[in-house]
Amino acid sequence: MEKKKIISLTGYVTRILLMAFIGVFILLAAALFLFQLMIQSSMIAPANAGETAARGEIERLKQLNKFPDDLQPSYYDFVYFDQKNQVIASSLSGDKLKQEIDKYTPDNDTYSTGAYVQFDDGSRCLLSWTYTAQFTNETLRRILPSAELIFIIGTGLALVLFFLLYTRRVSQKLREKLVLVEAASQQITAQNLEEPIPTSAGIREFNETLQSMEDMREALKFSLLQQWEAQQQRKQEIAALTHDIKTPLTVVNGNAELLLEDKLDQEQRNLVQAIYHSGSKAKQYVGALQQLSNFEVVNEEKEPLSIDHLIHELNESLTPVAQSKGINLDYHYNQDLQQIVGSTYMLTRALISIGENAIRFTHSGTVNIQVTQTKNETHFIFEDHGPGFSKEALQHAKEMFWQQDKSRTPDSNYGIGLAIAEKAAQLHGGRLVLENTDDGGRAVLVVKNSTKTQ
Repeated sequence: MEKKKIISLTGYVTRILLMAFIGVFILLAAALFLFQLMIQSSMIAPANAGETAARGEIERLKQLNKFPDDLQPSYYDFVYFDQKNQVIASSLSGDKLKQEIDKYTPDNDTYSTGAYVQFDDGSRCLLSWTYTAQFTNETLRRILPSAELIFIIGTGLALVLFFLLYTRRVSQKLREKLVLVEAASQQITAQNLEEPIPTSAGIREFNETLQSMEDMREALKFSLLQQWEAQQQRKQEIAALTHDIKTPLTVVNGNAELLLEDKLDQEQRNLVQAIYHSGSKAKQYVGALQQLSNFEVVNEEKEPLSIDHLIHELNESLTPVAQSKGINLDYHYNQDLQQIVGSTYMLTRALISIGENAIRFTHSGTVNIQVTQTKNETHFIFEDHGPGFSKEALQHAKEMFWQQDKSRTPDSNYGIGLAIAEKAAQLHGGRLVLENTDDGGRAVLVVKNSTKTQ
């Protein structure tokens, strides 16, 4: 493969200007050559054709010593005056005739583009010409401007067309090089760090920019890889640590339960009960932390999921919780809803967290669960009949480990359920919306119908 020649930006611009100059020169040379060719082929009379014809006619009139009846001017004009200076005949008329008479008065002066011929009878004839190339065809000469003006206009239009086409061509070439920089920027923005960035645009400054972006890609890839590895290691260590902590806590709680079965005085019983309750609370916190770690470590491939399957998984988990509080679950959705593409674990865990939250704050009655779809999104809507979200909760309930006011938050809530649901929604191109209704609170999990497989 031939190696692309690299030049500087200054050299590239100089080459553009040089090519433009050469193009203009060639175009003008071609126009002049065509003009001369038309003169040689007698399609156009040269600029001095009028003077040549008029000078010849002047000599003939001097020999005749009178105005002839067969005067037929070509490339020149004439005006014939009688003894009283009245116009008897002319090749001109109207304003042109008046302008011609005014221009060549008095008749005893010498003019470069006209001359008088005096006759013995006192009459005279003015012959005038212009130094302008003209068409030899009389019809063309009558209906068109002079050949020189046509040549100038034609050459000007040709130059304009040349510059338009040349500018378009140069712009296209520059755009092709700028597209490389734009594509590299979009590649980095999209975090597509595996594919190398092309660094050859043919211009040194462009190449240096692309090379800088390639170096940035490599550095960013290395940095993100290290960060991801560190995060994964930390999450796995937390998951392992929480698992290991649960064992001694279980032993502590088990021994405390055994001690409570023995005969103890009141002070001893209070101490053992404090140990038991503290151990139970610690186990709950460790369980919440383990739940969070498991969710963040998961790396599940996305796949097509039916709404019916997700609702079935949700109902399996929520029914025991709802029955324990005497609460009904009321589902509303069409069986023909289209599938969505997502992670089974993430979506079901998010839906269960929202459902448990709705049941937790419904004292009696029904939790309504509805699924609707638009062209691009699927909405999972949970409505409870509780006290609703406080103003502070609407702002912070989706934050990790946030505890809302005690009037709504039971002791078993550690502020991770809605945070997990929010993260799952974001990983599926959607969002979690919290709001209040007349009867309680509403949480809406919104996901894209189709997301790229990760």
